[in-house]
Amino acid sequence: MLITGIKSRPVYDRLAPFPEARLHVIVGQGSGGSAMLRLLQDMPAGAEIEVLYSTESFSGQDHLEALREAAPAICHGFADNASLLAALDQRLSRAFMGTRLYLAGSESFIGLAMKIARQFDLNADEVLREHCGSLVRRVWCVHCDAYSENITRRVFACTGCGKPLIVRDHYSRLMGAFMGVQADAEVPGELPEATDLDS
Repeated sequence: MLITGIKSRPVYDRLAPFPEARLHVIVGQGSGGSAMLRLLQDMPAGAEIEVLYSTESFSGQDHLEALREAAPAICHGFADNASLLAALDQRLSRAFMGTRLYLAGSESFIGLAMKIARQFDLNADEVLREHCGSLVRRVWCVHCDAYSENITRRVFACTGCGKPLIVRDHYSRLMGAFMGVQADAEVPGELPEATDLDS
């Protein structure tokens, strides 16, 4: 079958304050709010912090009110991930030396946020990422270039071209997604079992 032994899923961190940071930009969505709250408790007194949080979530978890209580003057809430990511792009365009980025949430969200961080040359030692909540995947179709969000099954219909895709275990940092290839390319109409994706 098309599934190989390639496993390139990112390895995630546990959020903890960077001791040398001049500005801590804490960004997350949905279930990532729990990691953000823990990080805020661990921040040194007097640290310069900015929080951006989206309530859009596959799991339905919403930590906005708790984050506003923990960081009332510096917490910015967004109704969806797209708005938050646009704000992150704007925030990083004004970043200065010593800015450190913390990301928490779904794998799809973290992948999209990392694409923005790389545009501003934030290195791996300037960003911490903690995966929280569901193991849903963002999948890029190699046939039509479309992205499908919140995929939980090994085989699914592409949201762009409608082809039955199988989710490969190859994660592209450039695309911020797993690769999806036509599931019945070798034998038309013969599809593998549509099992749940594992971690």
